[in-house]
Amino acid sequence: MKLQRCAIYIRVSTAEQMMHGKSLEAQQECLEQYASEHNMVVVGVYADKGKTARKELKRREAIHRLLEDVKNGMIDVILFWRLDRWFRNISDFYKVQEILDQNNVRWISMSEPGINMETRDGRLQLNVVLSIGQNEVDTTSERIKFVNESSIRQGKLIFGEANMPFGYKSGIVDGKKCMIIDPDKEFMVRDFFRYFKEHRSKCATVRYMQDTYHIDFSYTVLRTMLSSEFYKGTYRGFPYCPAYLTEDEWNEIQEISKNNIKNTPSGRIYYFSGLMRCHECGQILCGTGGSSIINRKTREKRTYCYYRCNRASIDHLCSNRHLVSQNLIEKHLLDNLQEEYKKYTIQCKKVQEEEKKQKNQRTPKKISSEIERLNILFQKGRIEWEYYNKQYEKLENELKEVQNFIPEIKRDLSYLDSLFESDFRSMYEKLEPENKRSFWHSCIKQIHLKPDHTVDHVTFL
Repeated sequence: MKLQRCAIYIRVSTAEQMMHGKSLEAQQECLEQYASEHNMVVVGVYADKGKTARKELKRREAIHRLLEDVKNGMIDVILFWRLDRWFRNISDFYKVQEILDQNNVRWISMSEPGINMETRDGRLQLNVVLSIGQNEVDTTSERIKFVNESSIRQGKLIFGEANMPFGYKSGIVDGKKCMIIDPDKEFMVRDFFRYFKEHRSKCATVRYMQDTYHIDFSYTVLRTMLSSEFYKGTYRGFPYCPAYLTEDEWNEIQEISKNNIKNTPSGRIYYFSGLMRCHECGQILCGTGGSSIINRKTREKRTYCYYRCNRASIDHLCSNRHLVSQNLIEKHLLDNLQEEYKKYTIQCKKVQEEEKKQKNQRTPKKISSEIERLNILFQKGRIEWEYYNKQYEKLENELKEVQNFIPEIKRDLSYLDSLFESDFRSMYEKLEPENKRSFWHSCIKQIHLKPDHTVDHVTFL
C-alpha cells in the first residue's frame, strides 16, 4: 500500500491571530495529528509567518518552496487548517491549483471537510468561501490604501529598511519616522547622476561606480535609480523625501536614459541565440556586434555578429569577456556537423541499449515486492524518512519506467538522417539569414563551448 506523502502549510498574518489560538504552532500540531490519524507521512512543514493572504503570490516564499517540491514529485497531498490560510484570492488560488492538477496533488482543509475539488457541492462551497474572502480582502486593501495615502501625504515612512532606495535611510524628523538622505552614500548618488549626465552611457556608469567605490553596483540598481521618482523627492506624485535632483534635472535624466536605449541594427541576424552558454557562469550568451566599411567608394558595410556574457560585459560579475564569433561557430558546424551527428547517434544507441538491458533484468513484480518491504521497514521504524523517501521515489520511478517501456519505440531521428546524408551545405548557402537561423534552431539543442571558446560538442533536438 502506498503511503501518502503529506505537506503541511501554515500561515499567520497578524499578532492578533497568534493570540486567539491560530498560531503557527497550534496549526502545525493539529495538522500533524490529522496526518498521523489518516496514515500520512509529513514530508515538510511550509510556514508563511506574518504574510497576509492578500499579498502577491510572488511574496509568499513558503508557497513557492512548496510548489517546487510539488513539481519535483515529492508530495501527494497538502494539508492546511482552513481555506483562508491557503488563499483568499480567487485568481492566485486557481494559478496554484493548475500546478497541483498537473502534478496530481490534492489538498485537504482540515476544519472544512465539505470544501474540496472532487465533488460538485465541494466546489460550490469553495467558490463561495473564496468570493467572500476576496471581498474581505478588497475591503481591507482599500482601507490600507487610504491609510497609506494619508501617510504618504504626511511624509511618513510606509516600508521597511530593506526596500529603501540606494542613498536613503530611515530617520526621525519632527517626531515621525521618515525617509532621509543617507550621509554615507550621498556623495556616491550625486556622483552617479553627474557621471551619467556627462557620459550618457549606462554601461560606463555601472563600471565607474564599481571601480570608483568598490561596491556591488549592478545594472539593476542603475535602472532603479534612473527610474525612481524618490530621487526628485516625490512618491506617487506627492512630496515625500529630500531630493537629489530638481524637477528639470530629473526630466533631463529621463530624456538621456530614453535616448540611451540601443536598438539592434537591421540586417544583423544572430543564428545561435539561446544555444550557447558562458563556460564560467552558465549564463546564456547574448548577441552583440558591429560593422565596418569594406568599400570606401560605395560605402558598402560588412556586419559582424558576436556572442558575449552580459554578466561579464554589463554587470561585471563574471570574468569571461571574450566575444565568440558567429562566423567561426558557423564554419565549425558546417565542417563538422555530420561527424558530430554520427557521434551523437552512436551515444544515443549505447544509452538505449543499456536502458533496455537494465529494464529487462527488472520486472514490475520484483519492484512492487521491494516497495512493500520498504513500507514495512518504515512503518516499523527501522529506517528514517530521508532514506525511505529516497528509496521509495527511486523504486516508484523505476516501476513507472518498466511499465511504460516499449523497446520498439525509439526517438525518430529520420529527418536528421536524411538531412546529413544529403548535400546540406549547398542547400544551406542558398538560405536567407532568417532561414539559416531557423535551420540551426530546428536541429541543435545546445552548442557546448570549451574554455578556449571553441566548440566542444553539440547536442541535437
